[in-house]
Order: sequence, then C-alpha cells, then structure tokens
Amino acid sequence: MTAKKENRFNVIALEMNFIDQVALDSALAVQAHVFKKTQMNVPIDAILIKMGFLSPDKRDEIIRMQRKFDSDTTAGNKPETPEKKDKPARPAKKDGSTLDIDVSKDKLMALVHIDGDVRATMFDINDVQIMLHSYGILHGIADDAQIKAFLNGEFSVGEQWTIASGTKPIPDTPPHTNYHFDTDPIKIGTLTEDGLMDWKDRGQLPQVKEGDLLAEKIPGLKGEAGMDVYGKTIPIPKLRVQRFKCGKGVRRSADGMQVHAKLSGLPTLSITGEISVMPTLHIEGNISIETGHVEFDGHIDVAGAVEKGYRVKGSSLRVDEIHEAHIEIDGDITAINGIFGSTIRSGGNLKAGHIHNTDIILAGDIAVEKEIIESKIEANGRCLIIDGIIISSTVSAKMGISAMEIGTKASKPSELIVGIDRQLERAADAVKTEIQAIKAALENRPKLLKNLKKQSDQLNTRLGEVAQLQDKCMVQRRHLQEKVEAGLLKKGSAAAEKLQKNITELKANQDAYDQDVARLMDEDESIGREIAETETAIAESATTLQALNAKLDVITETQERNHGVAMVKLGGNIFSGSKVTGPHSARVLREDLKRLSIVETDKPDHDGAKRWRFDLNPFR
Repeated sequence: MTAKKENRFNVIALEMNFIDQVALDSALAVQAHVFKKTQMNVPIDAILIKMGFLSPDKRDEIIRMQRKFDSDTTAGNKPETPEKKDKPARPAKKDGSTLDIDVSKDKLMALVHIDGDVRATMFDINDVQIMLHSYGILHGIADDAQIKAFLNGEFSVGEQWTIASGTKPIPDTPPHTNYHFDTDPIKIGTLTEDGLMDWKDRGQLPQVKEGDLLAEKIPGLKGEAGMDVYGKTIPIPKLRVQRFKCGKGVRRSADGMQVHAKLSGLPTLSITGEISVMPTLHIEGNISIETGHVEFDGHIDVAGAVEKGYRVKGSSLRVDEIHEAHIEIDGDITAINGIFGSTIRSGGNLKAGHIHNTDIILAGDIAVEKEIIESKIEANGRCLIIDGIIISSTVSAKMGISAMEIGTKASKPSELIVGIDRQLERAADAVKTEIQAIKAALENRPKLLKNLKKQSDQLNTRLGEVAQLQDKCMVQRRHLQEKVEAGLLKKGSAAAEKLQKNITELKANQDAYDQDVARLMDEDESIGREIAETETAIAESATTLQALNAKLDVITETQERNHGVAMVKLGGNIFSGSKVTGPHSARVLREDLKRLSIVETDKPDHDGAKRWRFDLNPFR
C-alpha cells in the first residue's frame, strides 16, 4: 500500500468510525518503531488488526471503499472484462422448447432438463447424445431406455434429471492402532466369575523392557480412484494419518508406524494420546519424615501412605492413602483406600476408595468406590461413584456424573455441575483480563508519546535559542578580549575598567548559558529515553495482544469443538435442595427423588415452549 493510499485508508477508517484517533496514533507509533528498527514499512492495516483495533471484515470494507473511489476518479479507463465462454448451443424445437444440461461443481453429476412443454415427439435420443457429446460427457451415462422415459415425460415436468453420474473415489481405510500394553491399568475394580465387583483387585501395573513394542498402526484397505462425468480420473483422497504422540522414554520407528520403549519402566497412555515409558520409584513404607517431600520424573509407587504436610510431584502416583498432603501429578493417581483433607492437581484420571474434605482439579475422569464427602471436585471427564454417595460437596464433571446416592436427609445440599469445562473457562477469563489490562495501559500511551514528543520539540526549540545566545555572548567576549590583548586602552583608565567589567559579565552569562545547555540536553536525553521506552512498550503490547488473541481463539475453538455432557444419573436417591447446573440452565430439586436421569435440554416442553432446562427422566 503506497503512502497516498495508506493515508486515504486512514481517513476512510476514521470517517466510518471503525477506529478512533487514539488507536490510529498508537498504530502509527508502532509502524514508525518497526521501520526505525528494521527499515521495513509494515502496512498500517496489518498493524491495526494485530493490535485488535480493527477486524479483517472492516479492513476489507475500507479497501472496497478505496477501490470505489479509485474507480470513480478514473471512470472510462476500466480494463475490459474477458468474455465468459458460452455453453455449447442447446437443441431447440419450433415451439421454443430447449434441452439443456448442467454439470455439478464437483463434476460428479450431469443434470438434464427441458424448458417448455414436454411432448413425446419433441426430442429424441439422438438429440440428447449430440448434446452429451458437445459437453464432452462420457462416463456414467444413463441407458437409452431411461433417457427415452425422460423424453416421454415420465418424470415431473420442469424437473432436472440425472443423466450421467460420476464415480466417487473411495478413500483409504484409516489404519487401526494396536496397543501392546494395558492402556487403563488403574481400574476401579475387577469383575469376579459370579459377576460381582471386587473393589480391592485393581490389577497389576504393566512393566515393559527396553526395546519392547508398545504400539503399532495396522494399515487399512486401499481405496479406489473415481471418475467424473467427463471420463477424467479422480485420485484417491490423501489420507492424513495421525502420527503417534511420543513422550519420554519411547521412540517412533522411521516409517512412523510403530513405537518402542527406550527404557524399562511403566508404559502409559495419557488422555491426550501421548505414549510414554516412565521409570518407577518404589517406596516401601510411607512418604513421611523418613523420605521427606518426593519429586520424581516418573511413576511413584508407595506401599503406604502420604502423611500430613508432605508434597509429592511426579508423572503418576499409586498409593494406599493420602492424608492432608499436596499432590501434583502429570498423569493418573490411584489412592487405593482414600484421600483425606488434601489438595490434588492431576493431568490424568483419579481413582480412590473414598474422598473426604479434599480439593481436586484434574483433566480426566474421577472414579470413587464409596463416598465423596465435603469436598470440592473439578474434572474435565466423568465423575463415577456408581455404588457410592456424594454428600455436602461441589462436584463439577464436564462429561457428566453417575452416582448411587446424592445427599442425606441431614446433610447440607450438594451442587452438581455438568457439561461445563471450568478449566477452559478460567483460562479464557484469565486471557480476557490480561487483554483488557494491556488495552487499558495501551490506551494512554499514544497520548503520553504525543506529549513527550511535544516536550522534546519545545526543549529543542529552547536549546536552539540558548545556543544562539551562547554563541553571541562568546563572540562578544572574544571581541572585547581582543581589544584588551591589543592594548588599545590605557591600563587603569575608566574605559579599560568598563571593558573588563563587560568581559566579566559576558563570562558569567556564558557560564549560565553553558549550564542551561547542559540541563536542556540532559532533559532532552531523558525524554528521548522515555519516548523510546514508550514506543517499545507500544510495540511489545501489540505483539502480546496478538499472541493473547490467538490463544483466546484456540481456547474458544476448543470449547466449541469439545462439548460436554450435561447429565446426572442416579441409581438411588437424590435429596431435596440438591442443585444441578449446566451450560445454559440450573435447577434446584424441591423434593426427594429416586432412580432418574437429570438431563439439560432445549427440546419443546409439554406446552410446546422451547427453552433450556433440566428434565427429569426415568433412570436407564
């Protein structure tokens, strides 16, 4: 964009109220800063968009206005538009009826239709064949009997009829992934031969050796090429094969189809699909004064408990009990007996016997055997307590909650939050707050920059004036000094004394001017630094805003793509006062209920009204 066009762009943007003067001044300052540093002239519209002051749609509207202006000012000089190539001539009968063929954009369908009255004698098969030939349609043509039926009017008058069909290509079947280790070893329990659940038997943790095959992709069936109605081959669509996500302790084969262990240890598959092998730290007793806090980049297997006041940080954790501890684990956690009074943060799933008075945030599912009591839980997966109870707790589970009982007659009500990604909501809110803070700080900087530059200009003007006075004083003093040195005046005379007095005054004035010049230069240098810092801050703020807006777009896209399940399933009782909250509505139960599903829906109710609400349905 030339300087002239860019200036017109700015004028139009201001006149249309798409930006204000503060935003434009800020963008111009960034443009000047970038040019000063890199000698690159970044277009003003790109800077305005990156800083969040202008949307791409509004930018396009301004450019259309520019083009209209250019068109209006150069009327009569517009280049001629190339003529559109006509279709082959259509067969026509004397009564004005015409035969025409339209080909779909994907070239997989040719449609024929007749304009005018349809009569058996109007067109014959030869007319149609000539028309098909003129269009170059060669493949998938209907047989003569079908064409004749169309010409005889056996189809609805005026309707298009498919006279030729292409063959769609068949894509390759995606490869099947085989895992050669138990991808969910930390089970809630094990089914016995008589069909009952043995909660104590949670299976053994898998172990692999260096070089073991962990996973492989088995290629699917090869696809087939297609053909359009013109007889041209349509290639098989390129299959985008998802690469294995590899974490620590594994390596991918050269063809990307296999994953092997690089070391011996515990194989894991994260909720994001990443395969890793972690070394294992075995602790025979408790994590206590004997061990101190534990931080290990691998799997931590504790035979006893994590005692009060201790911290554990690692890749995954299996422990008997956790008592008033702080736990940070990247992957899965299993507390075989239970968790009491602790703070838990996990990037995977959590499974426990029971949970009391505990604050938990995790990325995956939470499965509990017996009860959740007076706890605050937030899971991005499901909350499963199929044979247990939730009492006086706040439980948020994006993918829904399944429990046997909710509350008791004597307990405080629980709140069940379903279908909402609380973690993404917090992340989005944090980014929005940061964006607003930067914009608020950025709003005043252009004015500050303008004032600083004004001060710098005033200082430079004053500096020029003082420098002129300084030079004038220096010249006068030198001239008088030359008189003294030439001995033109009698020593001790009144004239000589007056001359010496003038020289002394000029010397004092020159010293004062020197001090003024030094002070003004110091002030200008200080303001220059402040100007540079402000310009840098504006440029850095623009870059930060761009990154934050991109991050917010990713979060928003993830929220829109990954919908939750706003449903609570109860196998037993739920007591009055219990509150269920979803993405669009909330409901407080006013009576005790039993065996039901509580589902958020916007389907029409009994009165035909469509609104978001929680419906109560029989348990299935």
